[in-house]
Amino acid sequence: MKKVSLVLAIIVLTAGVSVQAQKRNSRIQPIGPPVQKMLSVQDQTGGGFITFDLVTGEFKCNMCEYKVAFSGTGQVKVDGFNVYLTAVTDSYQIFVSLNMWDRQGKAVMQVFQSPEGKYDIEPIQEFWEDLNIDDNSLSCFAIQPAG
Repeated sequence: MKKVSLVLAIIVLTAGVSVQAQKRNSRIQPIGPPVQKMLSVQDQTGGGFITFDLVTGEFKCNMCEYKVAFSGTGQVKVDGFNVYLTAVTDSYQIFVSLNMWDRQGKAVMQVFQSPEGKYDIEPIQEFWEDLNIDDNSLSCFAIQPAG
């Protein structure tokens, strides 16, 4: 008798679990689309800054030192805590690397002609280092050393 009641209890529990698993309100909800996120690298010496959208790759670069500003769309790659932006055209080449764990970034830019192609400029090559991406002002001014 004990064996029969134990078998019946197991059958009832198994049936109850399968019914619970089929209920609509117990489905796992899908995760929504990624949130739009803007990241930036600003030169420590005030030479300029670049901002870009983590999702779309759209960027805006302002080389304050040379009074050159341009925008475009690049390719974004996320590898763990590292984020990379690459944009290569006939007018410019941009490579940006951010470490989200250390909150630091670097950018290398080469500009061969005005991005609109309206006028010729001397080729520009810049290397920017940003030791704290959280304090970027995104404006053109020379950063004063702490004194």
